[in-house]
Amino acid sequence: MKRPYEFVKGTLCNGENSGCGCVEVATNLVDDKDGGVVAVRDTKTGAVLEFDRHEWEGFLKSAKNNEFDI
Repeated sequence: MKRPYEFVKGTLCNGENSGCGCVEVATNLVDDKDGGVVAVRDTKTGAVLEFDRHEWEGFLKSAKNNEFDI
């Protein structure tokens, strides 16, 4: 059964940059009793990745601490 994701696109993806592809995030199932997840979708390919709450919180913490080399 497919999960009922409610994806949200970043504000920078709605303007001039929308043609280059964006990443959307769905957090509506993070507290789901059957195994909460955060889903991330690539708008170009439609590919979806799922992360549990701890993985997602770790990613956000690392991003806020500038631990990624972009």
